[in-house]
Amino acid sequence: MNTRRALSLTSAALATALALSGCGAGSGSGGASADGSVEITLSGWNLSNTPEFKTLADGFMKDHPNVKVTLKEYSADDYDSQVTVDISGGATTDVVTMKNMSKYYSYATSGGLMDITDIATDLGKNMDVSVYDLDGKYFAVPYRTDSWVMFYNKDMFAKAGVAEPKAGWTWDDFIKVCEELKAKLPAAGYDANAVKPTYMHSWQTVVQSFALAQTKGADYFSGDYSYMKPYYERALKMQDEDLTLSYSTATASKVQYQAQFGNQKAAMVPMGSWYIATLLDQQKSGAADTFEWGMVSVPQNPDQSVPSTPETFGSSTGFALSSKLSGAKLDAAREFVKWACGEGGATALAGITSTPAYMSDAVATAFFAKDGMPTDDQSKVAWSEHKTTPDTPIGAGTAEIQALLNVMHSAIMTGTKSIDKGLTDGTAEIKNSGALDAK
Repeated sequence: MNTRRALSLTSAALATALALSGCGAGSGSGGASADGSVEITLSGWNLSNTPEFKTLADGFMKDHPNVKVTLKEYSADDYDSQVTVDISGGATTDVVTMKNMSKYYSYATSGGLMDITDIATDLGKNMDVSVYDLDGKYFAVPYRTDSWVMFYNKDMFAKAGVAEPKAGWTWDDFIKVCEELKAKLPAAGYDANAVKPTYMHSWQTVVQSFALAQTKGADYFSGDYSYMKPYYERALKMQDEDLTLSYSTATASKVQYQAQFGNQKAAMVPMGSWYIATLLDQQKSGAADTFEWGMVSVPQNPDQSVPSTPETFGSSTGFALSSKLSGAKLDAAREFVKWACGEGGATALAGITSTPAYMSDAVATAFFAKDGMPTDDQSKVAWSEHKTTPDTPIGAGTAEIQALLNVMHSAIMTGTKSIDKGLTDGTAEIKNSGALDAK
């Protein structure tokens, strides 16, 4: 990794900018106070259990004492609906958090968000901002990007006498490792009925998003989902060989991946990097067992040459600006986005084990400094170096396509339909829905 430059004004420079933009302004939405200070608002959810918002607000205010960042809490479960209402009514916060990608298109085309292509272009010199690219324009910039990696239990591998997985492996290699674990874990004292080599969670992304990210030429909006077939074949093979809990068992019992891996019921689990903080907290509190664990890049497509940079998928969380901003508030809000999405915010997030979008040596050092983190180089590389495809591509028809693909996923994984029948019917339903035309 190369050290990246920080992208933020000094406190003095910002103070000057605020003073200039506040000249002649009243106490309305765009003006600074008489003492030159300015307040901006930031949306968030579940603030008591989601520390990233306060961490970023506090870190920014420390570096920019003339600005006060006030958090506005929304419902975690109903966040998008509440923000939609606020944007429609022109009452949104100054800085709007993009919780997920599914609503970004509608937000960006609503007129409620400001075009911040210049900020994205500047930050894009040192980080990947392409997830928010809408025909060359940007209405948000990522501050956090959780990419999927493979978590594995080092203790279970050692006790079973199975070599730890290494980067550059394929999904066929993954299955072979699972088969070896299945054969050797019982002799190491693990209950064959309760402990599985891996846990493949029931989400559609565990099959579909890997297929999209790792298949050359795959196009989510093409209406051709045949590229998913090999991934479903492997998913069903793992079920049939009892290498993982079946989809039906996992959904009926509402199995959580945290319990499967944290309580050593699975030796491996592919999951987003957000799980790191949860696993550390659960091991500290006793909600998870104490064991040594590590990370490795996810297996790659065996039907293609293994790329030098592992291909995976993930989800981004970003910041956008209200189109209603002006004057000093606009200057301060723009500076917040630059700082929070750049190295300043990234280092602050790394300190609470949240995976930032911006990567540098300093950020990695801060991230892996927490007690309980793995210290091996492979884990550090798995976390920081990969090509990440969005789990939900941006488009007007995305929400409807995702819903229909989820129905298809359930039908295939439960055996209600064969893979070929499921793909054929699913494709037909998506085409007939008109979602592909909307994109």
